[in-house]
Amino acid sequence: MVQQKGGSEQTRLNDPFRRKRRRKEGFFTPPVLLLLTAVFVALIGVLLIMTSTTGFFPQQYPMPSTLNITPVPSPTISIQIPKNVTPCSAVGQICDISDPSFVFQPEVIDTVLGNATLLYFNHISYPYYSTYGNTTLKAVNVYPVTDLIIDYNVPNVTVKKVIVDKRIITNGVLTDTTYKTVYVTYPDPEARFEIKVYNAFGDLVAVEGFAGQYDTGMTDVITFLTQGNYTIEMTGKRIEFNVSIIEK
Repeated sequence: MVQQKGGSEQTRLNDPFRRKRRRKEGFFTPPVLLLLTAVFVALIGVLLIMTSTTGFFPQQYPMPSTLNITPVPSPTISIQIPKNVTPCSAVGQICDISDPSFVFQPEVIDTVLGNATLLYFNHISYPYYSTYGNTTLKAVNVYPVTDLIIDYNVPNVTVKKVIVDKRIITNGVLTDTTYKTVYVTYPDPEARFEIKVYNAFGDLVAVEGFAGQYDTGMTDVITFLTQGNYTIEMTGKRIEFNVSIIEK
């Protein structure tokens, strides 16, 4: 009986089909089954989370496949460029900074000393009583000798006055006085003007004017003796004047 049992065991061990079947059944060991179960549970959890939410993309944004992009036109910027304006960069050119639309083309003129170049000419009026007018000129690379000439034209005003016409004195005593009305015309006493010239460094190099702290002569002349760039500022009220810049 013992030998038969031993033979039976030997037969089972030498059976090739039995060995293959035992190795196949041994692949699904308890650790492997536990790992597969954990992976399966994890996949089920991810699927449940995905189905419980609204999706990967927020509701306020469409999905990439349905995203429509509407081009927005760029705003149109309107730029107004004054007509007939030449950049103030040429030698001896005078530009009106306060009125860029005003452009004066230099011309050759005759003077008592011979031919000269009129770089700039303008008639300017500051008619207001209480508000000062102003004009700013930019002179580029002005050569010596160049004259800046201001010719004033002060409007006249007429004032009514009552003056004594006759006095009657009797025995040393004034007994009667007669008056008469007259109208007096003279240049406006409220007229004011001032011109200041600055060099390229902003230093004040010349100043003139009419009335106020200045005299009431009808012409002022400022001469440029040094080549360079200058800024000319004019202010005034109740006055008219001609500005001439002449390069000799």
